Amino acid sequence: MRKKSMQIKFEGQEHQIDANTLINVLIHYQTVITEANKELSGGAMTIELRVNAIEKGSFIIDVSVVESLLKQVFSKDSIEYLAALAAVIGGVYKAYKKLKGKPADNEEEKAAISIEDKKSKSTIIINKTIVNVYNQRSTREAISKSIEASDADPTVTGLSVNVDDKLTPITFKKEEFHDYIYSDFDSEALMPDEQTEVVETVLTIIGLNFELGSRWQFMFNGFKIPMIVKDGALMQKIDEGERFGKGDAIRVKLKIVKRYNHQYKAYENKSYKIVEFMEHILAPSQKELF
Repeated sequence: MRKKSMQIKFEGQEHQIDANTLINVLIHYQTVITEANKELSGGAMTIELRVNAIEKGSFIIDVSVVESLLKQVFSKDSIEYLAALAAVIGGVYKAYKKLKGKPADNEEEKAAISIEDKKSKSTIIINKTIVNVYNQRSTREAISKSIEASDADPTVTGLSVNVDDKLTPITFKKEEFHDYIYSDFDSEALMPDEQTEVVETVLTIIGLNFELGSRWQFMFNGFKIPMIVKDGALMQKIDEGERFGKGDAIRVKLKIVKRYNHQYKAYENKSYKIVEFMEHILAPSQKELF
């Protein structure tokens, strides 16, 4: 059985600690480790945690591999996997400290929480995993709650996490606790990544192709939009020989899929689909000048 030790330290403690503080922090720490393992191994690796008190306020967390890889994520063995897992966990806590619990919404923020700039395959995987694990609400909520539990204990003056003796521990000081207790999860929940809207509108045809699966081009609210036409009623009209041409318009019920852009704090239209064809409107004929 392979194992790697990671350390949680409660600053200001003697050899005892309030059981509620310890239990809360360990449960939330296990959540972070579990989410990191799930994302990194794709469910192929099972781990277990064992806790050992070693010195004043410090607790060693032994993370052990209890089953072999079902699929090879890294090129070597479980020792390399545990090192990668530790790097991810450390990266997630560093990301939390940098962004104070807010999600990494744009590429600049995602790049800022990457651990290294090296382009090796394993580092690319680790950096991508850090971002994915950190952005999960359950991960950020677990870290926030562990800091909140520490803040509620008057004898705790700081909380630090160390995943590798060669690295500097990630430390949260008592006077900073309130800054790191993130409380905007509800507002995140109110902004789903996708929304759909169905509107009745008139689309002007600017390009059409009757081959199966081909895209038509329409003008919608002053913008060109491409769309694969699949509506049964519209296709029936075409099959019956009704002629459609550029400049014609169709009255339809249009489904619009909108995706939330966290950088601009607004929804963007991402895709369109005709869900009901209602009317074919011929293009107005141009009057002869002479």
